Amino acid sequence: MQRASAMGLALWLFAGIAMAADAPFTGAFKGTGRACSGGFYIRETTVEWISTFSICKPSRYEVLEKDSTAGRQRIAVRIESRSRQCLYEVFEAERSSTYGWNINGYQSLASYMNRALPDWRNSPLEERRSLSCPMVRLN
Repeated sequence: MQRASAMGLALWLFAGIAMAADAPFTGAFKGTGRACSGGFYIRETTVEWISTFSICKPSRYEVLEKDSTAGRQRIAVRIESRSRQCLYEVFEAERSSTYGWNINGYQSLASYMNRALPDWRNSPLEERRSLSCPMVRLN
């Protein structure tokens, strides 16, 4: 009897963890400062980032990476269509241990994929520029 109860509890906990991992990542974030003033909004089907120098209107997206294990929260998405004034194709939202959240914008998928390479980071080349904004989650 105890074995059956323990097995049922384990299955229930596993199902809860699996459902949480599949749950969509959503949130509203607010940034401040010259380049980061504005908001980042990720919904179940669209993402939007309005900042001082880039206006990315709501667009459908595909999830590139998602990590919500062991208290870590991070998602990277690629938008399907850019509005005329949108500078970024890939957005990354990651919980920061120091100030809340960090939202990054990358001009292309290649820029996102190569972000850790020394030659790409802090590059003066226009196509390699990215935006990194500390933000506060509103909800």
